[in-house]
Amino acid sequence: MSKSKQQRASVVLGLENFLDDTRRYNKRYGLATNSAAITSSGIPSWKAFIEHGIIPACLFGPEHGFRGAAQDAVGLDDEVFRGIPAYSLYGKRLRPEPWMLESLDALVFDMQDVGCRYYTYLYTLAYIMEVCEKVGTPLIVLDRPNPIGGSKIEGSPISKEAESFVGGYGLPPRYGMTIGEFALYLKGEYYPNCELEIVKMSGWNSRIAWEGTNLPWPLPSPNLPTLSCAELYPGTCLVEGTWLSEGRGTSRPFEIIGAPFIDGEALREQLAAFELPGVVFISLFFSPSASKYKGELCEGVLVSLTDRQALRSLDTGITLVHTIHRMYPDKFRWREDWDDKSLSFFDKLTGGTTLRCMITSGAPLEDCLEFAHRDESQFLRIRGKYLIYGAQKA
Repeated sequence: MSKSKQQRASVVLGLENFLDDTRRYNKRYGLATNSAAITSSGIPSWKAFIEHGIIPACLFGPEHGFRGAAQDAVGLDDEVFRGIPAYSLYGKRLRPEPWMLESLDALVFDMQDVGCRYYTYLYTLAYIMEVCEKVGTPLIVLDRPNPIGGSKIEGSPISKEAESFVGGYGLPPRYGMTIGEFALYLKGEYYPNCELEIVKMSGWNSRIAWEGTNLPWPLPSPNLPTLSCAELYPGTCLVEGTWLSEGRGTSRPFEIIGAPFIDGEALREQLAAFELPGVVFISLFFSPSASKYKGELCEGVLVSLTDRQALRSLDTGITLVHTIHRMYPDKFRWREDWDDKSLSFFDKLTGGTTLRCMITSGAPLEDCLEFAHRDESQFLRIRGKYLIYGAQKA
């Protein structure tokens, strides 16, 4: 057994299965990837390709860039990386231009998703598939684990009318698929003529937590440094749609929530009374080094994950926003959308104005949670056709 084989984790990634197949060599590939797409021994995808004698003809980078270093919502330009053209799909364009694909034998997509519909890598994949279908270029998706598992979904599917680059294709906030399963879903429901291949993982099923894979935890994007951040993200990301701090500029983004006007201990007491499963709230002071309230002293809570199986992340996020709005109605503000200041970014994340209007009007928390989950079974039925790694659960 080779040294590289001995170093591998219990789960073999799609990337590794792809590179082990010598029939893949001597082809002209484009590679859509970033720095979080690594082998089980930590080698970046682009370098693993080169080490196997496969020099990508071109590279494509999503939000945060091919290098993975840019902050959220920062548009990036094309560059040349080690002599290879690296095209940005988050800047002047969101889709590859057809001429970029026409000379390729296939475009390979390898990115580490986090299992949440707000994550823009999903829509980069969808737009790539759209162009591949038009041009006739085969698309190969190298599968990776869903870090927050594949056995749980949370929330209602987003409607077509509410689609944007942070929510689309009928996804609920937590959709319970790998990036490969999502690609099959896109082909089956939206792009039936795309020539798609999924290079599957070995040794993974939808019930395996990330810790059970023995894989190293990468940095999927600059503000998801830990697995607990990713677990909470489908809910606490909603705080981005407000002028509360979601913890950017701290060591625990999407786990630390607060603002200068909040009494952290009073908030902790209010939240503790709900006895939400899987989390404990801890009051704290913090001063963000970037983003909202940069350099200001804030109070709030640390959302400490105690039981990932019991956690209902979406309920946790809605409860946070609802409770802070109720406690501080005169100081709480909804955040404007980046592109249209007349819209609320919260509406983009939640898929419409209803939940925001319910919170603003003082609707009971129970009614807000019921609304947020109203159509889960609809997506569950559709999703079942595209699962690869085990039976589905709600």
